[in-house]
Amino acid sequence: MSKKKEKNPDLKGTLYSVGFVGLFILVSWFMAFYLFIDRF
Repeated sequence: MSKKKEKNPDLKGTLYSVGFVGLFILVSWFMAFYLFIDRF
């Protein structure tokens, strides 16, 4: 059996990419909501 040297992999890139995607979804949702409110 081979032992792995890294027990805790570096997940900073994953955190940043998930945060970026979440921010993009929030911004696009608020833009669509503003367009919807602006028409009425």
